[in-house]
Formats: sequence, structure tokens, C-alpha cells
Amino acid sequence: TLFRSRRLIRPSWATVLSILTALVAVGTVTLHVVGMASQRAYLQYWGIDTGVFPKSTDLVLINGYYGLVNQSALAFLGILANFGWWAAAAVGVARYLFILLSPWDAGSGAVSKWLSERAAWAQRLARILAGTLLVAVIIPFVLIAWTAVMVIPDAVGAASGKAQAEREAAEFKKGCEKSKEPCVELKKGGESLGSGFVLDGSPSYIAIFDVQLQRARVIPRDAVELISGRAPILPADAAP
Repeated sequence: TLFRSRRLIRPSWATVLSILTALVAVGTVTLHVVGMASQRAYLQYWGIDTGVFPKSTDLVLINGYYGLVNQSALAFLGILANFGWWAAAAVGVARYLFILLSPWDAGSGAVSKWLSERAAWAQRLARILAGTLLVAVIIPFVLIAWTAVMVIPDAVGAASGKAQAEREAAEFKKGCEKSKEPCVELKKGGESLGSGFVLDGSPSYIAIFDVQLQRARVIPRDAVELISGRAPILPADAAP
């Protein structure tokens, strides 16, 4: 009998596939939101219109993946750095749940006994009031949780994009000679349009951080030549 009962509660392949499909759909939407928010925050940091540099769905999902991984790693390091506060908060939540889930009469049965001695209409009224109060208390928490679920991916993406821009800004201020990032020069018809670091690009435009102006620029790609300011590092056996 026990074996049969265990077999009855085993999920079917259809149920497993449905759950996996739902998880893939939720994960795809989450990565897409994180990727879009990350690109928007990154370009807004430099004062660039995001509409000039549209991204394909694949690139958005990839950016979302890296943004989610980076912020998850930062959150984990933050927890380790403040483990004492994290443990204290966990204990506080556990105590709150213990009080919330404890019976009103501390398990003595006094409330149930008192209600059973009342009239039928009083018992029915008490059940309706208790249910109404329970729903009234739960609804705000459900709304808060739902709002958090909807907002968190966008907030994670925005934080990731801004953090990336801030890291790059600190590196760009070192200049083309000292920065670890590759520097480029843009030319058109032999005339230099500026030099700096590539921020983003599309088939029609390219965005750079101009080291002379110390600000971002968006330049049309039409007949523009991009020259790398640093020769690629070749393997030793490939060197002439």
C-alpha cells in the first residue's frame, strides 16, 4: 500500500515537461528584462540615446545572463561581508513567523472551547471575520511580493549596467596610453574624427568615449575608418 501511494504521487512526464517549459519561459523573460535594463542604464550613464543602438534578442539575453551572474556574485559577497547582520535578520524573520503561525490560545484550546459554547450565528460570524481579516492581511504582502518579483529583474539589470559603466569610466580616465582597454581612432577621408574607447556600435552609428573631450560621442559610420591604437598580442610561435 505504501509503495502504491508513493507511485500515485509521482509526477508524470507531462507535468515535468510543463514545469520545465514554464521555468524556461520565466527565465527567458527575466534575462531579457535584465539585459534591456542593463543596456539602458549603461548608455544612459554616458548620456547616449538607447534607441540609436538596438540589440538583437540573442545579445539582450546574453547581456542579461552576464548581468545576472555579476549581480548575484556581488550579492553573495555582500552577504559574506555582512554575515552577522544577515544571520540576525534571519533569526528575526523566524521569530516573526513563529509568532504569526502560533495559535491564539497557545495550543490550550480555550478559544475553540469558548466558541463552541456560543450560538451558531456567533460561530459563523467569528469564522467570517477571521477569514476576512486573514485575507486583508495577506493581500498587501502578496502585492508587495508580486511588485518585487516584477521590479527586481529591472533593478538588477540597471545596477549591472551602471556598475559596468562606472568601472569603464575609471579605466578610461587613465587615457589611451595607460588604460588596459583598447583605444581606437576614427578617421574619415584621412581626417581624424577623434580617438577614444568604443562604448557601443550598430550598423549605422558608433559610440566612443572621446579622450580629448572627456565625454561620449555618437558618430555615423558612413565611410568612417576605425583604427586600433594597439597592435594585437601574437603568440610567441606566430611572431616573425
